[in-house]
Amino acid sequence: MKGACDRLAGMAGRRGSVLLWAALAGSAGLFASGVPRPGPPFPLQAAIVRFHHIHYRVGDPAAAMNALARKLEAVRVIVPGLGVGVRAGSEYLLFDRLEESDPVEVSQPPVTSAYAAAVEWMTARGLSPAPREAARLRVSAALPEARYDHIAFVVDDLPGAVQALSSAGAQPLRDSGEAVMFETGSGLLELLRDTDRPETFWCPMHPDVRSADEGKCPACGMSLVPIPPPKIGEYKLDVAQMRDRGRSGLAGLQLTVREPGTNALVTSFATVHEKLFHLFIVSRDLEYFAHVHPEQTDAGSFVLRHPVPPGEFMLIADFLPSHGTSQMVQKAIMVGGTRAQEASPESSHGLQIRLEARDLTAGKPAELIFTVTDALTGVPVTDLEPYLGAPAHMLIVRRDLADAVHGHPEETSTGGPTISFHPLLPAAGDYKLWIQVQRAGQVATKAFALSVTR
Repeated sequence: MKGACDRLAGMAGRRGSVLLWAALAGSAGLFASGVPRPGPPFPLQAAIVRFHHIHYRVGDPAAAMNALARKLEAVRVIVPGLGVGVRAGSEYLLFDRLEESDPVEVSQPPVTSAYAAAVEWMTARGLSPAPREAARLRVSAALPEARYDHIAFVVDDLPGAVQALSSAGAQPLRDSGEAVMFETGSGLLELLRDTDRPETFWCPMHPDVRSADEGKCPACGMSLVPIPPPKIGEYKLDVAQMRDRGRSGLAGLQLTVREPGTNALVTSFATVHEKLFHLFIVSRDLEYFAHVHPEQTDAGSFVLRHPVPPGEFMLIADFLPSHGTSQMVQKAIMVGGTRAQEASPESSHGLQIRLEARDLTAGKPAELIFTVTDALTGVPVTDLEPYLGAPAHMLIVRRDLADAVHGHPEETSTGGPTISFHPLLPAAGDYKLWIQVQRAGQVATKAFALSVTR
């Protein structure tokens, strides 16, 4: 041990002598012109900055998010202080709404060129950006061809990186302490303090919309809630039939939701699209359809006072327990009595609805585009009203009633004439679809047939 200490002391002594000699020699003019001055004893390491996001400005951020979430198999997120978008791994594509006051057209190089210019600009000023090529980004497979605002990188030591850039002559445009913006000559570059935190909040209607803080879901506007612990099993739905003496069929239904595993009564529910409980009643032959909303009793169960004709039906219940995830629970019932030739007539209320269906492939998001026109004049309708908090509601069921999808449009707000959905159809086969829209206080319902291939 003593020998090691002696060696260390000797090294320190020699290093001190060298430094002292260098100082004296420099003051005495011993380093003449043409003789290189020694650099620092150890090279300085360039600050590593990692790509974080590209920030876009688009007309409909929610629609852009939804499209990218499908393409990249990404999670929709709210990044506090930065905006909304999608996350693929540790990379983000974020969006702000394009304002009416913004110029209609802006001349910009492709975002990949802007990325290359930002990398070159940072490298020339002593930073070490990663990755160096946009093609190596995980999000590069689906970069939108839209107006972008800036490209952002994160760095562990933000003040140190800013100081390095300032020393190289780059002055910040703005500095919030957590984010610093620079003009590179080829676009805007933002450096962020690396403050990634776990996402502990989500939208109960859209569980893939997550955030580290509370906020509003950009897809449906619901408040984000803490992510609940997982529950093993499925929620159960008990159904009791309410009969009307002397009349065929049912006067209504009583519905009770029970916890997975414990079978305890669930009494607390979140309001989703203006209702605590959405119930679809579909006949076995798919000729009868009703979208109704039972009312909760003081005891916690729900009562539906809606006549149900005799026949075989599938009840499709859509609800959200306050401490759970969004549920779609199906329950088959048989209603006794003499069945009349009764089907639920389509209620057009003066509207004509056409469907253009694309990509009807099992296991992949379909593209369903509905166009609404006035049935008398053929003029496109642009004054549709929100129906239960959404531009439209859609139910799709497979012919055998094994699968059901309750969907809402990609557009969070529209008066028409087009409304688009991108439901994931789980299996090949024949399906029936019902869409509902509202105009002048009246709800129009239209049915369509779909054929999904493998």
